[in-house]
Amino acid sequence: MNERVIGYCPVNELIKVNVESFGYLHDAPPRDAHLVVDLRNCLHNPAADPAMRELTGLYPRVRQHVLDTPGTADVLASVLETTRVLHQLHNPRRRKVIVAFGCAGGRHRSVVLANELTNALNRAGIATSVVHRDILQPVVRDNR
Repeated sequence: MNERVIGYCPVNELIKVNVESFGYLHDAPPRDAHLVVDLRNCLHNPAADPAMRELTGLYPRVRQHVLDTPGTADVLASVLETTRVLHQLHNPRRRKVIVAFGCAGGRHRSVVLANELTNALNRAGIATSVVHRDILQPVVRDNR
């Protein structure tokens, strides 16, 4: 399935940062990413809970589950700061800064953190878009 869920920033300026979520069990991280964050072993997987397995990180209860996981706020704050620095140092005539969040299936943790980073950067005035590469893929049974 090659369909993707894509969101764009609400501000009217050129996109400066692209954020992508993906699943390691579907394909490798984006090769052109400047920063890849592997969430498989640091955040609890909502797919391990049968009640959330078929949902995605776009559902409020999955989002809240991920945000309530110990360490999520620290990971997000660190990635936000690193992305801001990369954005400041990046040559504006070159490509956009690309940040990729990966989890096992690309449907839960990576989606939530990609959306949270995108929203935080947009609020900070950095035009950002988000792509959820594997959100429409079938649920994988590897619950890492």
